[in-house]
Amino acid sequence: MSGVLRRGSLSFDLDNRSKRGSIESNLYGGYRDMKNAPTPEISVISFDFRRHSADLKKDNTNNGDSDPIHQLQIPVDVPRKPSDDPDSDIISNFIGHYGKWNFIWTFVLSLFQITPTFQMFAFVFQTADKDFWCARPQNMMDMNASEWKNLTQTTDSCSIWNIDFSSMDSIQSLFNYMATSDAPPNYTQCTQFEFDGDQSMTLVQEFGLVCSKRQLLSVVEMCFLAGAAVGSVSSGWISDKFGRKHTLMSFALLQTTFGTLLAFSSSLAMYMALRVIIGFASMTVAVVSFVLVVELVSGKWRTVIGILNILPVAVTYVLTAGISYFVRDWRTLQLVISLPWFAILCIWYCVPESPRWLLARGRLEELYAIVERAARLNGTTLPANYKKSLEAAVPPSASSDQNAPTSVVNGSVDGDAVNPSMNDTNTKAAELDANASPLVVVFSRTYLRTTCLTLVVWLTLIIIYFGLTLHLSNLGGNIYVNTAIAGAVEAVSICLSVFVVLKLGIRLNLIAYMLIPGICCLAVNIVPKGDENLIYVIALAMIAKCIIGANNAIIPTYTAMQYPTVVRNFGVGMGNLAAGVALILVPYMWLLEHIDPLLPMSIMGVCGLIGAIALAMMKDVHP
Repeated sequence: MSGVLRRGSLSFDLDNRSKRGSIESNLYGGYRDMKNAPTPEISVISFDFRRHSADLKKDNTNNGDSDPIHQLQIPVDVPRKPSDDPDSDIISNFIGHYGKWNFIWTFVLSLFQITPTFQMFAFVFQTADKDFWCARPQNMMDMNASEWKNLTQTTDSCSIWNIDFSSMDSIQSLFNYMATSDAPPNYTQCTQFEFDGDQSMTLVQEFGLVCSKRQLLSVVEMCFLAGAAVGSVSSGWISDKFGRKHTLMSFALLQTTFGTLLAFSSSLAMYMALRVIIGFASMTVAVVSFVLVVELVSGKWRTVIGILNILPVAVTYVLTAGISYFVRDWRTLQLVISLPWFAILCIWYCVPESPRWLLARGRLEELYAIVERAARLNGTTLPANYKKSLEAAVPPSASSDQNAPTSVVNGSVDGDAVNPSMNDTNTKAAELDANASPLVVVFSRTYLRTTCLTLVVWLTLIIIYFGLTLHLSNLGGNIYVNTAIAGAVEAVSICLSVFVVLKLGIRLNLIAYMLIPGICCLAVNIVPKGDENLIYVIALAMIAKCIIGANNAIIPTYTAMQYPTVVRNFGVGMGNLAAGVALILVPYMWLLEHIDPLLPMSIMGVCGLIGAIALAMMKDVHP
């Protein structure tokens, strides 16, 4: 006789008059008959110690025995609610929480955060401002550009004196006309422009995005961010259905291919269409790489790796500023940030699929190979019957519904403990409850408050973060230097936030990381105007950006911890939905500076205060 013990709960209740405690455990494993005695063979026992402080302070008066009572209970099945996360993770029990294998792949996969950041942030330098003026007629090309502007144009360089310059055969004839003309100046809008600087071509220069066409820049920027918004919402569903590995690598290929094609855009319409696709692919790469990295580790390392996975983003800001300083032509810059990443696609075959996703899908043969490889690199020894243990942990829905959503970002796989052979009423009710629509669960009475607050937090966070990241040049100063410094300081703040979070907890730090940037943004508006005070404006903006950058690194992990395993991926997706809305709003928020220069920073300041209040109302979690 042989069989598999799919799941059990081992509990001990101890009473020594003054103290009471409990130990609970999940058991995964197999058993086989022995010739001498049928002894169970348990491959993994993972204990979760739970202390009940109220019970430790009082005696157990209901127990009439003076000796400690040892009770062993193994319930066959317990109805499971969506809020009940598994108490153990069988994958980490076999390969460990974090070892050499985990380090190699979390490091390699974190590099996939670089490419989306390049594609998004290079736009800031590709559209760098240049001095411009109305173009000189061919017969006036000998005139000094400064004299031409002073004589014929308005201060905004968008209008020119409405006279027939082609009838003048020399510069002197222009001077004579202006000296003898008694008519008041009559200006008309320029149709062609000249730009200052070297021969490098910017996007603004090539497509004439100045004066009345200046607002098209916000539309062009919005194209990428709109694609990113769709990608942030749909990436979870795509990776749940097709797997993390193939989704990541397919969209990395899509991003790199269309990023290269973007350099050969022949019109602004073509450029905008390609940016939508690149935005969609880039955000999918960023989100799925984060999900895969976090699913390769367990324990406190989920928090640590989840935060450090955003570190390459800050480093990429520095790299982009450095590359853009030396490569000013927008087409060349686009090729530089796109072409080299075809090389990273060579690791497609080597990248491991998420073992937790494979377990949830019941794809055991692939899972066995990954577990064996990881255990070998991590120096752990697998038990003889580990395959039976993994088979026992496959959720019942894996065989019946291969397309069911899988959420394992911050915990074990869904339904990893239910015995499919038990068809009693409780089991059916438990499966129905656990497999309820994620949309219904996150907006249920239990999680409605959490979901609404999550939407507010992500919306306000992204408005501040990308409002400062993509428009730091609006505040003045050298954009290359400011970006490099801000990126370096943000990288340091992300590293420090790991230690702060592990020591002080997540929620209090997030509140501070939201409140301080909000105050800094409001403080920018009270700094007296003038070049002598520009350094204070830039300093406040950099402080705000660096701290909100640390917040941006922590918030995905914090959001994942707010939801149970069965709806965790969907819960994070709701945050991404709010982030997508914020991404679309950011370019238009900065257009408000034409109404009042104080409005953009004021909006970001208020967002910081609102976000801090929302975080204060959310429940605390522990790494």
